[in-house]
Amino acid sequence: MGQMGMTQQVPRVAMSQPPLGEVPAAAVLFSLEQGSVRRAVPPGQEVTVGRSRACDLRIAYEPEDDYVSRHTATLRVMTDCVLIRNSSSSKLITLRPPTGAARTIEPGAATTSLPWRQFDVVITGRFGRDYVVHVDARGLPPTRSDLEEEESDSSPTVVVPPIVLTPAQRRLLTALCEPLLTRSGLEASAATYRQVAERVGRRPGYVRNVFKQVREKLDSHGVPGLVSRERPDAAEDFRLPLAMWAIRSGTITHADLAQAQTWFAAAAAEPHPDDEDEHGDEEDAK
Repeated sequence: MGQMGMTQQVPRVAMSQPPLGEVPAAAVLFSLEQGSVRRAVPPGQEVTVGRSRACDLRIAYEPEDDYVSRHTATLRVMTDCVLIRNSSSSKLITLRPPTGAARTIEPGAATTSLPWRQFDVVITGRFGRDYVVHVDARGLPPTRSDLEEEESDSSPTVVVPPIVLTPAQRRLLTALCEPLLTRSGLEASAATYRQVAERVGRRPGYVRNVFKQVREKLDSHGVPGLVSRERPDAAEDFRLPLAMWAIRSGTITHADLAQAQTWFAAAAAEPHPDDEDEHGDEEDAK
């Protein structure tokens, strides 16, 4: 009840659509993918999204899509980000960044938009139709955390001791991270062993063994979640945790991916090495 009261206190006059070219400096711009509706909202205020006429950004009403909640989401502008709250009682909504894995928000839950300044809020209707709200928060002033994040990531998987990887290991990690760095939504995931093998001109068994060596090296440096403690011999898939560590730690970046494209093209044009690489090329992988 308290949260509803806070929502009703937001001045409606602040939600009026500003003329083109007159967007306030410190504001977040919300716009619908279909249609010309947009809202420029300063910190401390919010917009509502849903089927109801009372919503600031009205979706799924022409034609009416009753799979979408009347009040689907509340997007509140904070000092450094946007707080997305799922107001639906049974439907999921999604925060979809320009690149990287999407973030699912369950009914009644909320999440901030950090670290992204531009992203989409996606509401799925009947028959899989998506209603998309574009969010541009670049007008918000940078914070200390924004500046620090450019130099180091605060993720708990980042470790202080230097971890030295060979050029071969870095190439394979770059191929593993490529979909996460270039795609969005469901397509943004770690590459499979076969996809990595095709990119680097090797065999899947070789790729698997090199990643195992990298995971064991990271584990010895204190990076958690990359090896199985209870069942060391279990065929557990650590590709996504390994890729997320590589990206969050700054080990693999967009610059690495750009530099690797020429090498990938050359490797793909060459014939695969002999079967001995199925067991791992120790000299190349160390």
